[in-house]
Amino acid sequence: MGVKDLEKFLPVVLINKNYVITSLNETGKMMLGDVVGKKCFQVLYNLDKPCQEYDIKCPLVSGEENIDTVTLDFEIYLRAYGRLPVGGIFWESMINMTNVNILRSGVFDRLTDLYSRSFLTGVLEKFLFMWQRYRDVFSVVMTDVDGLKRINQEFGHLSGDEALKKIGQCVKLYLRKSDFAIRYGGDEFLVLLPKTRLDKTVFVAQRIHECVKSVPFVSKLSVTIGVTEVREEDKKPEDIIKRADQALSFAKEKIRGGIAVARTGEDFYTVD
Repeated sequence: MGVKDLEKFLPVVLINKNYVITSLNETGKMMLGDVVGKKCFQVLYNLDKPCQEYDIKCPLVSGEENIDTVTLDFEIYLRAYGRLPVGGIFWESMINMTNVNILRSGVFDRLTDLYSRSFLTGVLEKFLFMWQRYRDVFSVVMTDVDGLKRINQEFGHLSGDEALKKIGQCVKLYLRKSDFAIRYGGDEFLVLLPKTRLDKTVFVAQRIHECVKSVPFVSKLSVTIGVTEVREEDKKPEDIIKRADQALSFAKEKIRGGIAVARTGEDFYTVD
């Protein structure tokens, strides 16, 4: 897990001098919900009074920047905290280490270290909400590994797992910090690209495609890719996933190992 993934994995809250949460990063929103306006000690640690009254260091009181651990009710929290240079705003990031393996297994796929399918639903719902409310466009890349069953049969399942790892690395290699690479199924990967139109998404798909073809392996690797962009008629996350999957099916029919784009649920074309 790289630094970019770590930043997405940890919730971060901004707090004013009155212990009130003023904003959160995207991971914080997903893990903590709508907590803006609530007291930080209530949200983060389920306490009824500020942390210093429980002999827990508080950045609002100490003003220092530090990393430490806190034990409450037999649960261990890893914390990082500090003060922003302007505005009288403090920040804190924390994670319950007691349940971190359970939490991580719900967020990341163990084999590829990409985000897991269970993590996808919440993220996609937020993307769709931002599109419906603010017209923040986003696109989806659906990738299917060609011939994984044959690799498993000829070279063994360990080789098949290694193929998935290498392809997973290609899937996330060219992504930005704001993008999400997800292990969608046994041999399928999905990429969510916020604020990205169809033409730029096709370019990302082409780079993934070329990367996979260049991977050194016991057998030549290839993928088939379907691409689409959110549309006005998309009312729920399943709508855009279905269209990306239709583009993928179209690519398999026309040019297996290629790329197809869905403009709508009925308008498809292949790209080089």
